[in-house]
Amino acid sequence: MSEIKINWKGHIKKYLNAMNELNLDFCVLTRVKSITYLTGAFVPWRSAIFLPKEGAGEPILFTVLLDVERCKAEGQLKVEGIGPMKGFYLEKKIKTAAKKAGVYNPKGRPPRIGVELGQDICISGGMLQYGEAQLLKKAFPGCEFVDFNDKTERIQFIKEPEEIAMLRKASEITDVGQEAVKKALIERPSEKVFTENEIAGIGTLAMRKAGSNFEWTFTGGEEIGSGYRASYIWGGCTPATNKLVMEGESLLVDLHSEYGCYLGDLSHNYVLGKCPPELKAFNDLYEQLCYALIDNWVPGKTFGECYEEVNKVAKASGHEKDLFFAMGHGIGCIGNESWPIVTFGKEWGHMVFEEGMVEIAAIVFNNPKIGGLRLESPTLVTSKGAEVLPKTPFEVDYI
Repeated sequence: MSEIKINWKGHIKKYLNAMNELNLDFCVLTRVKSITYLTGAFVPWRSAIFLPKEGAGEPILFTVLLDVERCKAEGQLKVEGIGPMKGFYLEKKIKTAAKKAGVYNPKGRPPRIGVELGQDICISGGMLQYGEAQLLKKAFPGCEFVDFNDKTERIQFIKEPEEIAMLRKASEITDVGQEAVKKALIERPSEKVFTENEIAGIGTLAMRKAGSNFEWTFTGGEEIGSGYRASYIWGGCTPATNKLVMEGESLLVDLHSEYGCYLGDLSHNYVLGKCPPELKAFNDLYEQLCYALIDNWVPGKTFGECYEEVNKVAKASGHEKDLFFAMGHGIGCIGNESWPIVTFGKEWGHMVFEEGMVEIAAIVFNNPKIGGLRLESPTLVTSKGAEVLPKTPFEVDYI
């Protein structure tokens, strides 16, 4: 159990305040990041939270019947079971709850319902599905859907001190995992050749022993890429395989931890044996890119300005085509792993680094003819600049 106390009830208050601003009768929240943020428990099933407006009753988590008692014991919300059978359909359960809370009267005006709409790059995002939307409209004739998604993102963007402490702990655990991997690589017998999967297992075991509960990413748990698998153009996804890790090639180790529902995500790069000169020069440039990113991770600077400063370093060396244009993604509780994206352009470039924001600082720097490297490291924006939460250095380890 974590000694850090998250104010889960305070999280509900933030959502209620946002609902007041939108004049909503109730919300049906399906995104994993909302479910975790309000429940305070790991909820792996397709679920929803019914959240009535302030003063109208208590929120209810609706999840699969077989997990009701655990979610009730480990979370902070009332929990009811749903399932694909008569009497347990989600939309009917929500209708009953809305009537009981006094936020829906079949003879009165149709309700304004907050829902989370849109697209998510993560398969586990949890936006409201089309079929679910149709069933809710049938249950609440004439209802108005109001997109709550922007509120969800903004509420979770700036982290509370307790959340930062939890993210720091999750990062300590990923440091433990990287140290275990490095130790195993150093101590391996001369005849031993690891597979990517073995390296993933070494990191996972060490992090589990250190208190991690979940290898949260949907990209296969720990992402281990070596040689050509670390070097795909713009490649930022390397689920481990049985490929042998050979000497003289890039080795990317990307570990994922979870502690108290908060996430750690740490990439580090290695080369075994003799490093080819061209790869060593490429690695040196990668390290410069990492420091350029962190130096520009400061309050008041726009994402677009940060991108331009980092891109200048790659461009000066003729490697701008090898640098992926996204240089950060969201991190927080389970399900919070994409928004916002640190990059240029109309959609994201205008966003500003804000004090209290924790984001994954990311560099993806790949050339299929040379090698590939990745930085992913949770980074806090403070009044003085960036604070990288893990202690594992940016520099490549040569074993």
